[in-house]
Amino acid sequence: MKLYIHTDIEGVAGMVHFEDRKDTSVANYFQRLRLHKLLTAEVNAAIEGAIEAGGIDEILVNDSHGSGYSIIFEDLNPAAQIIHGPLTRQPFWTPCLDETVDLMFCVAQHAMANSNGVLAHSAWYCNGHYFGEAGMAMALAGYYGIPAVLVTGDVTCCNQVKELVPEIETVAVKEALSPYNAKSWTPARACEMIKAGAKRAVERRQEIPPFTIEAPFRLGHPPRPGVPPEKLEEGEDFRDLVKQILLRGYHYDLQEEEIWPMEPGNRVPALHKSLLKKWEEENARK
Repeated sequence: MKLYIHTDIEGVAGMVHFEDRKDTSVANYFQRLRLHKLLTAEVNAAIEGAIEAGGIDEILVNDSHGSGYSIIFEDLNPAAQIIHGPLTRQPFWTPCLDETVDLMFCVAQHAMANSNGVLAHSAWYCNGHYFGEAGMAMALAGYYGIPAVLVTGDVTCCNQVKELVPEIETVAVKEALSPYNAKSWTPARACEMIKAGAKRAVERRQEIPPFTIEAPFRLGHPPRPGVPPEKLEEGEDFRDLVKQILLRGYHYDLQEEEIWPMEPGNRVPALHKSLLKKWEEENARK
């Protein structure tokens, strides 16, 4: 079986401050390095649990937080391969996620924006469902019929994904006391919990269905959970619709070029607009 591990960082045990990649101070360098070590340890714990369960032949880790270079890859379990590099230049938000994948884990996830979680941010609405980045990863996996069997993060995030798939295995490594305060397990204990949860998730994979949404899709960013967004994008292909929305801020279109420019420069916004206009025209004809 092929396992895809989608990662973030705000959901790691002990993290209660957003990472500041603009601060060049020595203190911030060591703070960020500390967080990256914690994330790497939790990812390794998930890998170890999956391997212990048996049946996993291939593991692909998506370093999907911030710079796309948050996992200390020289410390990553050698059973896994990693996808990393600037997120704005990658082929898609979940690169290499396709029909060849059998299972998904979502590690170190946070709650959706405007909900009572630690460092809660980012929210999506689709056909009556409200979800954060973990839910979006689950939905993209579900697009291919892939079950997301494990989510780790804070209690709020775990409760939110259980609303989408009640059978999913979750590991809550901390509990929000405010947006920037939490009651957290220590890293060693959190990794023990994640390893055990990952093992259970692989063993229970047949019991956990994919998170699927029926077409046609009406997708947008809600102001808060329970309140539909004023602006909705509509389409028949979920992945394509997500890509077109994210295209406004990411350089996914570079993958369409015959020769990839090393530096996008000023030509990329124009190319974004051209591709977006083309997509809107094609969608209008459907």
